[in-house]
Amino acid sequence: MTPIQYRDPETDEILERTYEEKTPEIGQTVTLDTFGECQVLYRWRTHPTATVVYVQPAKTPA
Repeated sequence: MTPIQYRDPETDEILERTYEEKTPEIGQTVTLDTFGECQVLYRWRTHPTATVVYVQPAKTPA
């Protein structure tokens, strides 16, 4: 399991910390407990065993 920090791309605020089997892909939709569905914008691997993932709220179809 890899520790993942989900962050706001504008403020760098940590939105949620989890452990995942696999690092989310860019463009993938993830569900955060406190924010609902979010889209992965980019990610930064701090070292081989941890990753910071920047997300934004997922756009809902109109």
